[in-house]
Amino acid sequence: MGEQSASRLEGDRYQHLLSWYELLRLLDVGSPFEHGYVEHPEAGSADDVTLHARPGSGVASRYMQVKWHVDHRDTYSLAGLVTPPRKGSSLLRKLLESWQRLRLQGPVEVWLLSNWASAEDLGKYLHGRSYRFTEAFFEQPPRGALKKHWAEWEKRLGVPAETLRAFCRDLRLRLGVGGIQDIEEQVDDRMGRLGLRMGRVPRAIVLDGLREWIELGGGGKRVTPESLREAIRAWGLLASREDVPAVSLWIHGWARRTWEQPPTEELDWTRYFDRDTRRVPSEAVWRDTLLPGLLAARQRLASRPDGALIDLRGKLPLSTVLAVGFHFLEVGGYRFRVEQPTRGETFLWRSDARPSQRRLRITGHEGHADATELLVVFQMTGDARADVERFVAERPGAFRAVLYLEPEDGPHDGAVGSDADAVAFAIQAREQLRRARNEYRAAVTHLILYAPASCCLFLGQRLNAVGAVVSYERTGDGGYAPALTLQTG
Repeated sequence: MGEQSASRLEGDRYQHLLSWYELLRLLDVGSPFEHGYVEHPEAGSADDVTLHARPGSGVASRYMQVKWHVDHRDTYSLAGLVTPPRKGSSLLRKLLESWQRLRLQGPVEVWLLSNWASAEDLGKYLHGRSYRFTEAFFEQPPRGALKKHWAEWEKRLGVPAETLRAFCRDLRLRLGVGGIQDIEEQVDDRMGRLGLRMGRVPRAIVLDGLREWIELGGGGKRVTPESLREAIRAWGLLASREDVPAVSLWIHGWARRTWEQPPTEELDWTRYFDRDTRRVPSEAVWRDTLLPGLLAARQRLASRPDGALIDLRGKLPLSTVLAVGFHFLEVGGYRFRVEQPTRGETFLWRSDARPSQRRLRITGHEGHADATELLVVFQMTGDARADVERFVAERPGAFRAVLYLEPEDGPHDGAVGSDADAVAFAIQAREQLRRARNEYRAAVTHLILYAPASCCLFLGQRLNAVGAVVSYERTGDGGYAPALTLQTG
């Protein structure tokens, strides 16, 4: 029973996430849909979420069935769609019966959305772009596998060929939609584009709100743009207003992701990174391959009148994030907006935010008096002392001093609570690096990062006049290895 309950809860979550994602289309400028429903009372099996077209919009209303599967042991095939379970009707029969009632109201599309993919015999007849059947599906050869499947469909569904063809032309099979995590990321992206809060906490508020609409039933399940905006205000989902970047830069490192709005510039570096092994590119690869591509993208952005405020997206190691910031220096006029997950919520933090009053404290100890290199640990979200001291012990006499820069209340997962904190800590860290370099007459500063990615980005933007900085990356065995060197002047 426990496993069945978990499956049901996952299925509800998947359905409600997709429902919210679709309902947000009502807020698009020029949306062809005038209202929607969650669990439409008259849509039969195509009732999970519906979008109803505006009169004269030229589009069909959409009635969607959402199917969640806890694993990928099977796929949708031509035979499987019409094979009934031990009890009840087949999936395609249910959708057909819904379509027969709904089409009396005007043009409709019946959608199946599922995380299961299509089998080859079905998938080769589906348009990747529109989820509809290709013309080849309707132009059956006189004999062969497709002809047999058509005959089986007519027999099992109990409708003439003409009706079946009309139904199939209104059917949309959006298969392989993705798992819950994929849908969460897509929901976050759409919410961010609409100026809404993002992340686990706002999504939980949304899911609770959708469940309440369903429990209330009746008119409570009907959603208009006006009622949707009112719910967003009542649920506290509006993000703070700010000017929105006109250009975006996507850099794929640990993994490749997509966001709803296409990028102005895109760099795919995934072949040089491996998160499982913590592999990062060598200095030579960075210098000869990655950096030239980054500088070229910067040049193209700089040639635009709106290219100084950049929406940065991507999953990168902290050392690489630092380097990206360094090559888009604040003194060069560059400003970033960047995604930052914080305690279950995803925010859009700005590098030009007004610094908060939060302060850094500096602790540490002196090392070998004859050494000319300095080790600085920028630790915001956790205490790295044990690993760092082991790192230092393995290099006796290497460092003139070892310094820890951390919030006054100590490092912890919520130590950086806003972009204002991130900017304040970045500015102070830059000043402490300069002071320590002069005090210890250091030729090189070795920098270990243990902080939110946005903190590292904002620090990189301010790394000028602190000499040579070697940035480190954490290794798979808990140690640290040099990743790249920045010559800051």
